[in-house]
Amino acid sequence: MTFSSFEHSASGRRPTLSTSLFLSVLALRARMVGAWQQHRTERAFEGLSYDTLKDIGFPSASASKSGKPTR
Repeated sequence: MTFSSFEHSASGRRPTLSTSLFLSVLALRARMVGAWQQHRTERAFEGLSYDTLKDIGFPSASASKSGKPTR
């Protein structure tokens, strides 16, 4: 008589196709939400005056990487 035991452990199993697809969709959704939030933030900054942007420490658009204004 043979006795077989199958132990199921989550660590040794590969995710199923539906699980992989679901995780991919969740990752894509998270990226889309992040991109939309960044877009909304940039639009909000566009509506502020230069003086307000300067007061909150937003870098000048005319400043180069060295920190000196371009001519």
